[in-house]
Amino acid sequence: MDAILGLLGLIVFAACVIVLAAAMTWVVVKLSPGRNKAQPKS
Repeated sequence: MDAILGLLGLIVFAACVIVLAAAMTWVVVKLSPGRNKAQPKS
């Protein structure tokens, strides 16, 4: 039973890390200025 709980905990931990990385990437993309918006149109 301990092995099953340990494996389940590892899966939950990996999912949390992936979700955190995706959230941080989304925040950086939303906060950083876009390349096309910063350049003046010619």
